Amino acid sequence: MRIMEKVVPFRGIRYNQNAIAQIGRVLAPPYDVISPAQQKALYDNDGHNVVRLILGYEYETDTDTDNRYTRSAETLGKWLEGGTLSRELMPAIYLYAQDYEMDGRAFRRVGFICRRLVEPFGQSVHRHERTLSGPKLDRLKLTRACKMNFSPIFGLYADPEKTLDAVWAQIIKSKKPDVYAKDDEGVVHQMWVVTDQAVIAQAQSNLQDKDVVIADGHHRYETALNYRNERRAAEKPDGPAEYDYALMFLSNSLGEGFTVLPTHRLAKGVDERALKDLLNRLAESFDVKPVKFDPADPAPFMAVLKSAGATAPSFGVIAPGGVPSVITLKKEKYLAGDTGGLSDVLRLLDVSVLQELVFERMLGITKEAVADKAVIGYTISPKDAAQSIAKGETKIAFLLNPADVRVVMDVAIKGGVMPQKSTYFYPKLISGLVFNPLS
Repeated sequence: MRIMEKVVPFRGIRYNQNAIAQIGRVLAPPYDVISPAQQKALYDNDGHNVVRLILGYEYETDTDTDNRYTRSAETLGKWLEGGTLSRELMPAIYLYAQDYEMDGRAFRRVGFICRRLVEPFGQSVHRHERTLSGPKLDRLKLTRACKMNFSPIFGLYADPEKTLDAVWAQIIKSKKPDVYAKDDEGVVHQMWVVTDQAVIAQAQSNLQDKDVVIADGHHRYETALNYRNERRAAEKPDGPAEYDYALMFLSNSLGEGFTVLPTHRLAKGVDERALKDLLNRLAESFDVKPVKFDPADPAPFMAVLKSAGATAPSFGVIAPGGVPSVITLKKEKYLAGDTGGLSDVLRLLDVSVLQELVFERMLGITKEAVADKAVIGYTISPKDAAQSIAKGETKIAFLLNPADVRVVMDVAIKGGVMPQKSTYFYPKLISGLVFNPLS
């Protein structure tokens, strides 16, 4: 039986930089973080922005034959025919570096974009978060219409030897990037087209037996799996097909430049009676420590939260008229009660404690309800959380510490699934650098 390569090069489809005014103007964030206002700005910014492919406008007059997906396919065809997009002459992998600043420090995250074999979770690809049916159906309709992966899935692997990191460093040092762009957040995106067979073979060999954990793009990965299954059932191919692989960015989780931000919870649709008694109920299971919270400078509050989180599950609580507090799970509550089949590591993550103990038992907010934006909102900014409280949009906010990427890897590889939006890997991968054709 032939062993399929887990990582393969491909002839990617890219913007022809001679046909567009400026590469940075046609790139965009991933579809799922683009707000309606940003969608319009991207549309207006350039007539060839990738947003027209990944997140087209919807209209009340849409039909089965004229909708955002068919319009994306039509636009894609025009750009290919007109030379806005062109296909790589030789199979390649695409070295991708992101340079950014965080808290006054400079970081660089490096990895490469390739085709990665699609397989069910639990073999060598692992998820760390739950997914929702709505986004998966949306992405599946787009994939069916365009037969293309437009945005890479973000995958993590662990290599303490940093074998490929050294290869990437040498390429970055010796060659100018084929693509260079700076986004609105000041993040610099650089990409090198790598066709050297020896380098590609080294990447393939290094990743063939390594587990990959999805950091971002769970819905896109499951969509790729569903699309593969559809095509296989319909076509019954004799061997590997292009749709057996998905566009993926792979980066060493033990390398440099990893920033995982917390995703704070904004409780909006909360029962007033449950909320009124919440602080008393929290005191039964948590040590409650009042801490000054300055909306203009949340750093001191977050520093106290970080310190508390180093010893036990902890999170911050701010509410209208209430005393801002850092609450820490009491030691005697650590392993009390039914484990629900969860490992201790997963069960005692801050987000798990918040979901299971506070949201579900104290506030009656189920896992399903957490997916409803009218019930729970999310932000990576403590300032935005405070502003939402001040505007009366949020009844109570829960501030979290960031997850440790090593814990995320460990939980996922062992089959655990963290609550939705447990992580925010910063910066996001930009869309528009290279596309993966599936036919």
